[in-house]
Amino acid sequence: MDRIMESTEQSFKLSPFNKSKRPFCFLTSSVLVILTGKKAHHLKGFVEKLRTMDGNVIFYHIHNSYREYHFAPGKYTNDFAYWIGEALGESTLAEKIANIEIGEFTSLIALRDKIVAVVEQYLESAVEIRRSAPGKEFYFCRNISFVMPTKYEVNSLDEFCEAIKKVGMRSLYYHFFEARLRLGHKSNDFSEWINSDLTGYDDLAEKIERLNPYLYTLDELRDKIIDLIEEKTKLPIVRKMKKWLHLS
Repeated sequence: MDRIMESTEQSFKLSPFNKSKRPFCFLTSSVLVILTGKKAHHLKGFVEKLRTMDGNVIFYHIHNSYREYHFAPGKYTNDFAYWIGEALGESTLAEKIANIEIGEFTSLIALRDKIVAVVEQYLESAVEIRRSAPGKEFYFCRNISFVMPTKYEVNSLDEFCEAIKKVGMRSLYYHFFEARLRLGHKSNDFSEWINSDLTGYDDLAEKIERLNPYLYTLDELRDKIIDLIEEKTKLPIVRKMKKWLHLS
């Protein structure tokens, strides 16, 4: 049965459009975390220091939980919200910070300014300024990324789909999370390559681009991408047969 399905799928490959103009090389990255030497004991000190921080600091504290965990990072999805909620007990403000739509931002400085504005607005009506307990201060950090190639280089969408099933989560994180802000627009390396180097897959590139990575774990995000590719490259009857036979 496996051979029959494999043969059937091969007959439905979109071969005229399958070859890429340029290969896609999956990259991965390692991160060196550096203390800035700045820390905050309360919200006033926090917001004063936050407004001076560069994009690397913002990126680290917003994305750290997504990089480190394959599962959902918890109630507070970034370091700022976590510290405000857990160390200061300001759960209302923490939820506001956690609920900022990060995917709407293509500039880390604009994202920083949004967080500053939310905290400042909260402070205007604050009855008291709570201090963190000793040892629970907020330490501002930045990260330096070291980017390296993986062994996966692909020349077609079929090869891409097989490779993304095998690459590590750090590679997926690099191409999807880091790429958006690195490129400065609402896209990712996968959509960029599919759109510019493959013919006939513009709609697929757009669907992948519309995925909000902040709503999924990295495993779920990978599965979503694979589903979109297979939906595009296989005829409906093949997809239905594979689903029915639990072969994918």
